[in-house]
Amino acid sequence: MVAALECAPAPMALWEFGSGRIRYLNPAAAALVGFPKAGEVSARRAADVCTASAVTQAPEVSAALTGRGRWCGRTELRNLRTGAPIPAAVSVFVTERDENGHPLLIGVIGREPSASGEQEQSLLAALAPADQRCREQQVLAELSRLAVTADLDTLLTAATAEVTALLGTRCAAVARVPDTGGAALTVLGYHGPGPRPSTVAAGRGSLTGYTATETAVVCCPDRARERRFATADMAAHRLGGGIGVPIGHDPIWGVLTTYGTRPRPTRECEVALLCAVAAVLSTAIDRIEAEERLRHRSLHDPLTGLPNRTLALERLNSALDQAARTGGRVAVLVIDLDNFRHLNARLGHAGGDAALIRLADRLRSVVRPTDTVARLGGDEFLILCPAVTGPADVIRIADRIATVDPHPGDGPITASIGIAVTGANVSPHELIHHADRAMYRAKATGPGRYALHHPDTHGTGR
Repeated sequence: MVAALECAPAPMALWEFGSGRIRYLNPAAAALVGFPKAGEVSARRAADVCTASAVTQAPEVSAALTGRGRWCGRTELRNLRTGAPIPAAVSVFVTERDENGHPLLIGVIGREPSASGEQEQSLLAALAPADQRCREQQVLAELSRLAVTADLDTLLTAATAEVTALLGTRCAAVARVPDTGGAALTVLGYHGPGPRPSTVAAGRGSLTGYTATETAVVCCPDRARERRFATADMAAHRLGGGIGVPIGHDPIWGVLTTYGTRPRPTRECEVALLCAVAAVLSTAIDRIEAEERLRHRSLHDPLTGLPNRTLALERLNSALDQAARTGGRVAVLVIDLDNFRHLNARLGHAGGDAALIRLADRLRSVVRPTDTVARLGGDEFLILCPAVTGPADVIRIADRIATVDPHPGDGPITASIGIAVTGANVSPHELIHHADRAMYRAKATGPGRYALHHPDTHGTGR
């Protein structure tokens, strides 16, 4: 870029937006304002080469640069040797911004008022690569910020939108590689015309699938000449070519792809940008998945994998809020193994753990898809049943909880069940307390029994 500016016939300068310190003058600019030596440039400010009337324009110019990124108009420069004013038409524009988008460095193109605009266009063309790099740096900085603070959906939406804007492509997508293989990748992020596709073919069925298989950058400059993978989907959407970049490694997590409407040679700078975006996404995904694992561990029982008391209370709160809005009812079952202490003594802790795991599996198999099975602690479990019509719905579940065989040949064990059904005017802890009391009442009548508590009765059972 500097070589192009050195040869440019139009005066051109670069200076810092905040301080006004001059960073660079090309020979034409140095001659115009009377700089005797290039080494003196760094000691000068923009105000040194402007007349007093030009300095008064500074607020207007600053506002335009901060808002639109550009200002064009007439001003007066000053010759440092003679002090003579130099009428000039100038174009001022931002060439570099900080991570928040604020101007850092500005470029100034000057010409005599009567001069044509060809020199300006030539100089702007010379500066275009620097401007593109500046925009890319801003985008990567913003995506890096989102990688630390945002959820995955927000990050992928921003990344695909920025890729299409920077590269001038028609669409971009991020697809997730399935953990266990499969015929399709799931599209999680998309920017482009039309609705977001739900899946994309794996393997040689698509550019995305082929990139995932190769775990390397795949460039398709011309769809019509492509033979490595199927391009029917690209043809259906009138896409001429594309680039696929893997996200993550060992193993690959997904693929970032972008497509243009026309065939065109792939440029190294485009691949470099996509790889940089993919690296940011990979870092963010590692963070998000680590946070999800930590949250899962904090909300689930390590032995059975069931939700723990904390998560059960969260879901119970939500169910009661929903019941308050709709007038529905919520039920809770508290389940306790009978004589679990004796079972532990007979089978040992490993046998006791096996019994708890088998009970958890049994409970999961008898509930509705909308129900929650949780382990409260020890040998005590809870089932949350939202949106029930009455006790009969829950009694059917209790009837399906049969005896549990903890170990082949060790004989069955039984469980006592307490049931509480209510509307919305009760706290989660109160509802669990009602079910807990009903469970102890059931246990007092014998093993393998259930008892019911709800506002309309003191209790029924089996």
